[in-house]
Amino acid sequence: MSLLISLALQHGDFNLEVDAALPSSGISAICGHSGSGKTTLLRCIAGLDKAPQGLIQFKGQDWQSGSRCLPAEKRGVGMVFQDARLFSHLNVRGNLNYARRRAFQKSGPSHDEVCHWLDIRQLLNRPIDKLSGGEKKRVAIARALLRHPQILLMDEPLAGLHDSARDEMLSLLEGLPQHLDIPIIYVSHSFQEVSRLAEQVLLLDNGDVLAQDDIIALCSRLDLPLAQQQDAGAILQATLDKHDQHFNLSRVKLDQQHYLDLAEIRGDIGSPLRVFVPARDVSISLEAPSNSSILNRLSCTIDTIKAAGAAQVLLRLRIDDGEKTQFLLAKITRKSCEQLALKENMNVFAQIKSVALVNQMGWGQ
Repeated sequence: MSLLISLALQHGDFNLEVDAALPSSGISAICGHSGSGKTTLLRCIAGLDKAPQGLIQFKGQDWQSGSRCLPAEKRGVGMVFQDARLFSHLNVRGNLNYARRRAFQKSGPSHDEVCHWLDIRQLLNRPIDKLSGGEKKRVAIARALLRHPQILLMDEPLAGLHDSARDEMLSLLEGLPQHLDIPIIYVSHSFQEVSRLAEQVLLLDNGDVLAQDDIIALCSRLDLPLAQQQDAGAILQATLDKHDQHFNLSRVKLDQQHYLDLAEIRGDIGSPLRVFVPARDVSISLEAPSNSSILNRLSCTIDTIKAAGAAQVLLRLRIDDGEKTQFLLAKITRKSCEQLALKENMNVFAQIKSVALVNQMGWGQ
């Protein structure tokens, strides 16, 4: 772990208390509902806000120790805000050159590399007021990277984007850890974004740390708010098993007994991947289904049943081949649960439409 945080901060009636450690590589997410303290914590890490007492330590360097605080400009932090905050009097190239001249260190990605990663080469001579919302976000990220930071902080960077622009941005962001040898801290209230991008998640609730773990473990816990969201679901680890070119499908292997078919993936056989399965797209059958349009039928065991409002229940389903255990979520009506007489530890079959599955390794579908 490279980023150690122990802070207590009060703003009016709001109290933020955090003790956490975040890794030195990949994307870690700070997640929670609006007002949970995500942005306040990020600003403290950046040095833009200061707790009266606390500890922030990055790779052994004290950014805050007690009341002593290293100024923001000396921390080598790249910051991407909700609004792009680009210089309107400069074009895209001018914004990027401004960052390059003020790099924290000599080593880091080149101008051409960053433009390629974020697909902005064609925008270099364009005025800022001629950019779309998604283009402005990409330029803002590129500008932050060209300062050669030792950590990248992103505060709701996809806020305000429509679905197609958000999906395009998520695909670009998924690829950044492959190019960068620095940690990325990503703040969002969107479970869809966090589940696609993050390895580690720090979950905040009203200023307190509710949980911290890898995303796969957290997303299937029924005691956490993540499972109660409309877009709740589980992430399954798999490997690419084979392609069906005739039907434009790919088969992925969960374990020695369980497989899933999903829209065709561009990848090498044997490549690891994550598959997000929305809870609302999982149905339950007591017997192995036959003569159904639903291709994916997984034998599993009901681990936990939990009420989700007056009309629905959440099921945590255990997928086990004797060597490896994974968990799936299903959101069904309370009526269906009672009609099927579902009980914990009951063996059932989960049915999942192939079109509902989302591959999360950045490969196209």
